[in-house]
Amino acid sequence: MLAQMDSHVSRRSLAVLAAGATALLAAACGPGAVLTAETPDQAVSAALRAVQSTPLQASFTGQLSLSTASLSGLPASIQSALGQVGSGGSATGQLKQESGARRQLTASAGGSSLSLVEYDGHGYVSRDGGGYAELSGTLPTGDAISSTELTTAVAALSFQDQGPATIGGVSTERYSASITLPSLEKLAQALGGSATGSTQLAPVLAMLAPYVAGSGSVDLWLSTGDGSLVRGALSGSLSVDVGAAASALAGLLSPSSGSASLPAGTLGVSLSLGFDVSDYGRPVTVTKPVATSTLPAGGGWSGMMGMGSGASI
Repeated sequence: MLAQMDSHVSRRSLAVLAAGATALLAAACGPGAVLTAETPDQAVSAALRAVQSTPLQASFTGQLSLSTASLSGLPASIQSALGQVGSGGSATGQLKQESGARRQLTASAGGSSLSLVEYDGHGYVSRDGGGYAELSGTLPTGDAISSTELTTAVAALSFQDQGPATIGGVSTERYSASITLPSLEKLAQALGGSATGSTQLAPVLAMLAPYVAGSGSVDLWLSTGDGSLVRGALSGSLSVDVGAAASALAGLLSPSSGSASLPAGTLGVSLSLGFDVSDYGRPVTVTKPVATSTLPAGGGWSGMMGMGSGASI
């Protein structure tokens, strides 16, 4: 009888243990397993670190508008250019990324188009469907931002978990961060070692802080299955007291100069940008362009994801 009881207890214990192990395994492999063990900043850092080199495609849409009605004293050419943008400008784009060294970005705005290709350390540019010109010099290789710099940059924004959302049939977790001038200063300092000119950006932002008001936000949707980036959105608005900033700058550069010729008024800026990632981790092919001319790099090359040297063409 005792042997039978021991056998019964043993079988029952094994059954309980097996059921418990199955439940734990299901919980570990179920939706959100990749993200629930991480803080929002850790999840965002991991996703952005992976997206620098993972094969993928992405589509972009953007909108920029300026409010220039109160501005005066600017050169006519600048006033005209600002007025044209102020009427409302939109852009669309498509990114193809084969690896961390092979990317192609095609963008269209205002009836014009631009294609940029990064291929094994060389950069190429084509305007309005014309032939490609190769940029002189070589491009940075490897991840544009180191793991340490990326972690510091994300921490400067301090992301918060906003809960689950379904994007295009994919289960995601949404993470949001507010963008303020102090957080941008921290961001510039965090990227000081990787982005050309970012070491100068932080003091410039600090100098402009008294003359700038506004805020923005960034939202990222990460797959609960593998933590990958699915969607992103950036929006913000600010106003710049151009007159006060110009007066202060003129006083620093030439304290004895008059202010009669300085611009006056306030510039308002509104920006929105969104993107959706597709074919994440699937094979993507970027073709090396045949260059018909050469262009100067113009102070350096920016990585196609906007994470590189920070220069632009």
